[in-house]
Amino acid sequence: MNSTLAALLGSAITAFASLFVVLVQDRLRRRHRERADLQRAYILILSGALRLAHKAEALRQTKYWRSGLGEVGNELLGGHRPLGPMVLHDWLAKDMVTVEAAWSEIWISGDQDGIALANGLMTAFNGVLEAAVGASGTEPFEAPDEMVVASRRLGEARGQLALHARRVAKLGPRDVDLFTDREYGLAAG
Repeated sequence: MNSTLAALLGSAITAFASLFVVLVQDRLRRRHRERADLQRAYILILSGALRLAHKAEALRQTKYWRSGLGEVGNELLGGHRPLGPMVLHDWLAKDMVTVEAAWSEIWISGDQDGIALANGLMTAFNGVLEAAVGASGTEPFEAPDEMVVASRRLGEARGQLALHARRVAKLGPRDVDLFTDREYGLAAG
């Protein structure tokens, strides 16, 4: 009976150990998947905000080259309908869907700093959009001061969020200069 009890006890220990290993592996896989989803959200919000800022700049430049907001719609959308608020919304919404989903993922899974930085990025993007829409259309091709300041703020917000994402993901060196003048492989001019 001793050998039977020892065999049962050994089997129970082996079963519990196996179950423990499976649970730990499952938890590690889930944490890895959550971290990868959060990292993907950081990437999508960073790239989406930049893409939307390019759209805002295109809107501003188009206002300069065309006369009035109604004419901008013809150029941007390829049609002959005036650019009303809903048409502009739909044009921007194509990229906003991705940004909003990424922002929501950061709100769900991110830490307090990541959430604050993502909120700051979206505030900075709204500043760029306001500056672009608020442009009179009579400015020269160079951006007015409001657009330059708003674009700079957006760049700084993107940089701060990118550095935070690097820290959270523990990717590469954490103390890097994202706005460097140093470019490799280019001949000095």
